[in-house]
Formats: sequence, C-alpha cells, structure tokens
Amino acid sequence: MDMLKIIASVFIFVVCAFEGNRRTREMRERVLFLAEISGLIERFESGIRSAERTTDELLGKENGRFALLVKEYSAQTGDIRDGWRKACETLSEYAEETAVLEELGKTLGSFDKESTLAHLKRSAEEIAELRKTAEEEYARRGKPLSRVWTLCGLGLAILII
Repeated sequence: MDMLKIIASVFIFVVCAFEGNRRTREMRERVLFLAEISGLIERFESGIRSAERTTDELLGKENGRFALLVKEYSAQTGDIRDGWRKACETLSEYAEETAVLEELGKTLGSFDKESTLAHLKRSAEEIAELRKTAEEEYARRGKPLSRVWTLCGLGLAILII
C-alpha cells in the first residue's frame, strides 16, 4: 500500500508541475504571437508605403506562424482573403487578436493606399496595446503561476503520503 501512495504522490506532483508549466508557456506564446503580428503589420505598412507591393507579395516573404497559416489556406482556396479568414478561425485561443486580424484581413487590398495604411496603423496600435497587456500579465503571473501549481502538487503529494 505504501508503494501505491508513493506512485500516486509522484504522479500528482508531476501532473501539477506540468500544468503550471503549460499555463506559463501559453502566456509566453501569446506574447510571442503578438510580437510576430506586430512585426507582420510593420512590414506590411513599410512594404505598402515604400514599394507599393500587393498583400500577396508581402505575405510571400513572411515566415511567422500566422503568415504560414494564411499561405497554406490561400493555396487551398486560391484567395488570400479566404486564407486570411480561415487562419483567423484557427486562432480561437486568441479572441482579441483574432478580432483585430479579421478586421485587418477584410481591408487589405480593398481600399486605396492611404486608407490601407491608416487601417494598418490602427491595427498596429491595437496589437501593441494587447501585447503590452500580455507582457505585463506574463511578467506578473508567469513564474508565480508555475510555482504555485508545483507547490500545490507537492502539497497534495505530501498529504497522500
């Protein structure tokens, strides 16, 4: 019976530690995703302003997670707007970011250069605000969250033994 308690204690400790790390990793991935989107918008804005390139040309040079999703879905449908919309649908864990990206996707290539640049600027500001909030949350809660889960697992393990 003692061996079973030890195995259960170790199992609970490991599960809790992994859960804490998973939640911390999710926060960090959101910050990284927002940084990727910020860079994407900046490069789009620069490319449209200076070289007057199309969205397809600009997207072709991108290698981030979201850009790769858009490229993949665009290749399937043949339309970049459909690809953009489908890529947004796969990002359900990022509701606020998805709303900004969906709105941006609807406007890219639909308006004249100045209107597109104004919309890109507004989207960049919204993403910057989301990124700042996510970075603050990660800095404030990231490591403590992992530690709390680990300590809870340790506490439960001790109680079982």
